[in-house]
Amino acid sequence: MLLALVPFLGFFLLFEAVPVVVLLGGSLGGLDEPTFDYLTTVFTHPVYRQSVLNSVIVAGVSAIVGAVVGTAVGYGLSTTRHQRLRGALVALANVTSNAGGITLAFAFITVIGVAGGLTVALRLVGIDLYSFFSLYSIAGLIVVYVYFQVPLMVILMLPSFTAIKREWGEASASLGGTGADFWRRIGIPVLLPSIAAGTVLMFASGLGAFATALALMGGQANLMTVQISVLRQGEVVFDPSQADAMATVLLLMVGLSVALYTIVHRRTQRWSH
Repeated sequence: MLLALVPFLGFFLLFEAVPVVVLLGGSLGGLDEPTFDYLTTVFTHPVYRQSVLNSVIVAGVSAIVGAVVGTAVGYGLSTTRHQRLRGALVALANVTSNAGGITLAFAFITVIGVAGGLTVALRLVGIDLYSFFSLYSIAGLIVVYVYFQVPLMVILMLPSFTAIKREWGEASASLGGTGADFWRRIGIPVLLPSIAAGTVLMFASGLGAFATALALMGGQANLMTVQISVLRQGEVVFDPSQADAMATVLLLMVGLSVALYTIVHRRTQRWSH
């Protein structure tokens, strides 16, 4: 039995434990003369501090919007009687939740870029989209992130809606409760842990997103993931230790988010039995 764990342990050491140890060592400037200067610089340097704030804003807003819209869409899918339509939409949600990178950025540029189809169409009817919105901004990144956050929330919430028993609604109605009473006293409290867990997971997903922002804005996207790339590969600014420090902070934020998700998700298990 222990021999069966050897491949897993080897994989864990080579691709998880060792990289994390190397990353932590790099964030301290090496183990010969370790220093916390690189880690403190993440929060004291104006550009790096703003990248942390921008990452939290983009991930947080897109996660909240994705949670609200995704929960509503998930509920609609769970109650529909059209099984073929439900299967098609669930399949679409699976595909779009994994969309990202250059292809997603190109798709949005084609639609709502400066010369995108929708932008040009609105301009023909007298509406200048770029007078109040730009795809190549923090607001634009949030719109793009919501595109894959909503279907991800739909997938996460579909199993949770099965926890809502029909008998609960009948019991509430028999006691004189209205539909609003049912959702306020039963439905929402039951679903709230799942909604919270899904929101936290999407927040972690948004923090780690990289390729789409880089494809849209290049190095001008002041996010933590982009700053790490610039510090690691930049020709003007090249500072691997500072990149490791930024990555360590990002790893800690994502790790705390995943730990919070695990804690909240455990609470949802009691409703599935």
